[in-house]
Amino acid sequence: MHPLSRRLKQCTFVTINRMKTELVDTKDNQRYLVRTRLEVVHLLENIMASRAIIALYDDASKRNFMLSSLLEVDGSQGVLFLEMGADQAFNKRLMAAGEMTCVTSLNQIHVQFTARDLRAVVLDGKNAFRASLPSELLRLQRRESYRLATSVIHPVQCAINTGHGLVETVVVDISLGGLGLLAYEDVGNLLRRGVVYHGCRLSLPGRGEFAVSLNVCTTFDVALKNGKQTHRAGCQFIDLPASIETEIQRYIIRVDRERVSRYL
Repeated sequence: MHPLSRRLKQCTFVTINRMKTELVDTKDNQRYLVRTRLEVVHLLENIMASRAIIALYDDASKRNFMLSSLLEVDGSQGVLFLEMGADQAFNKRLMAAGEMTCVTSLNQIHVQFTARDLRAVVLDGKNAFRASLPSELLRLQRRESYRLATSVIHPVQCAINTGHGLVETVVVDISLGGLGLLAYEDVGNLLRRGVVYHGCRLSLPGRGEFAVSLNVCTTFDVALKNGKQTHRAGCQFIDLPASIETEIQRYIIRVDRERVSRYL
C-alpha cells in the first residue's frame, strides 16, 4: 500500500471531508491572493517543512482528488515537485490535463494554488509531478480559524486611539481576523462595544509597529488572581492591508514554530 494511502486511513473522515469542501473560488477571494514570488516560495517551503498532506484536485470535475505531499521547492529554477498518488488512472488524467488544483493547510490556514506545466519525473526514487512555480497562491484564513495566544515573555501591545489619547493595551490572542485585548479598569472602560477605532498602533515583536483599524465586538470584565480588575475586548480588524496581514501571519507562524520546537 502506498505510504500516503496508509496515512489516509489513519486520518479521520472529518479531516478528509473538510479538505474536500474547502476548495474555494479564487475569484471571490482576490484580496487573499499572494502574488509576490518571494512570499509564494516562502509559503510553499513552510508547507513542505510541515509535511502537510495536499489534496490534488482534478480540475475537470472540481470534485475528485487524491492525496500527495510537497517533495521539493526550487525558487531559483521556478519549479516544485509533488508526489504522485497510488491511483495511476488519476495520475494519467492529471498529466493529460497538464494542470491541477492543490489544496492544503498551514497552521490551520487554507492554502490553495494551481500547479501547471506538469511533467512526470522520478525524484529521490519517488514518482513525482514536476510543475512550474505558481504565479499566485490563495492564503485564506476564515474567522473561526487558528487564533494564537500571545507570549507573556514577549508581549504584543496595541495602543488604541480612543479620541482621549492613545490607550495602552496588551494583546492576549491574535489571528488574521482580529485580536483580544486586555486593559486595566481605569482605561479599559474607554473601549466601547460596536465602536470602530482608527489609527490604532499594533506592535509585533520582531516585526514592527503597524497602523490598524479595530471594531470592538465584545467587552467584559475579568478579575485577575491578585484581585485586580481588568477589561477584556474582542476586536475585529477593519480593512486590514495585505502587507500588514502578511506580517501578522509571519508572526503567528514564527511563534507557533518556536513553541512546537520546545517539545520536539
